[in-house]
Amino acid sequence: MGMGDYSPGSIWYYAPNKVAPIIFIVLFFISGAIHAWQTIKHKSWRTTILLPWAAALMIAGFAMRELGAYHTDNLTYLIVSTVLVMSGPPVYALINYFILSRILYYIPYLAPMHPGRVATTFVGLDAVCEILIGQGAWRMANSSMTEKQRQLGANLVTASLSLQVALFGSFGLMAAQFHRRASKSKVLSRDLRIVLYVLYVSATIVTIRCIYRLVEYIQGWDSTIYKNEIFFWIFEAVIMCLNTTLLNLFHPGKRLPRSNSVFLDRDGITERRGPGWADDRPWIFTVFDPFDVWGLIKGRDKKTQFWEMSDEELVRLRAENKANKRNVFAGAMDPFHLWGSRGYIGKHLTKKSNEAGTTTPAPAVKAETGGSTKSAKTAMETV
Repeated sequence: MGMGDYSPGSIWYYAPNKVAPIIFIVLFFISGAIHAWQTIKHKSWRTTILLPWAAALMIAGFAMRELGAYHTDNLTYLIVSTVLVMSGPPVYALINYFILSRILYYIPYLAPMHPGRVATTFVGLDAVCEILIGQGAWRMANSSMTEKQRQLGANLVTASLSLQVALFGSFGLMAAQFHRRASKSKVLSRDLRIVLYVLYVSATIVTIRCIYRLVEYIQGWDSTIYKNEIFFWIFEAVIMCLNTTLLNLFHPGKRLPRSNSVFLDRDGITERRGPGWADDRPWIFTVFDPFDVWGLIKGRDKKTQFWEMSDEELVRLRAENKANKRNVFAGAMDPFHLWGSRGYIGKHLTKKSNEAGTTTPAPAVKAETGGSTKSAKTAMETV
């Protein structure tokens, strides 16, 4: 029986292949284990910690598909497998966002936007994609639902995939803009070029997979693509396996600095340690205003250009930031950093309080020279 032949009683339409899932379970398991080992070896927690998780999602999805191949009338296996397999690629896209963010932290003066905002903006929108997929995939795969309910699921998945395509396009344009600036400034090392090229290939692979799914769900579950398993194995399993293998062969953790505070000087050779490029705004502001347009108008970004400072100034700034760093308890109680003297709301209240204190009339004091009454201000001026 071929991969597109109808199998009586199968909710998959066809009889799912029983060998292919095992092959990909093994491949993704090996890849995930190598990802974990390289992440530990290169201490690239912030950049690549999700690589093993993405592989785990694909493994779980193929495991459910293998069970479904032996129980073709079991709806649960189909639904769970669909949701898990479709959740893996967005995580790989998420990893690409973190990689670009780390590159921009390394060469901040050429960044098209704040590196932290790359993460918050794309990660936030990627989370929306995951929610839409989770809500849509199980409805679409559930053949016991009405046609209208399944169509709603397909529409949710289509909306998610469309958003993903737009995200990947924007992401690619941003990476290309930075690449052009860095090449023109001659600050790209061989390692950085490799990371950028891998980033382009990985983003292209995820986009191709996304377009395949988009066409599949637009055409519906009665289409040739949906009814032929071969399309799934080529455009979902094989290309995502190539993607995870690519990220293993050219692991970004090996070629990027471990800390966001390390940046490359304008000479393209000297590495310096800065305070890190912080964004004190609440995360919700960074999502809806990733380019900090208001900050650009007010000139706030100019105050954060630490790469123009001397080494002595950087040391002093790092010490200041360390002293003002919030502890774990404060972060848990006020995760959006709204209160306190440095909080988004608290700093304005503190400022008003200080201003109110300075406008209070000073008591009269005796001048040391003549005994006449003078204001405190005048006395201070004479000291």
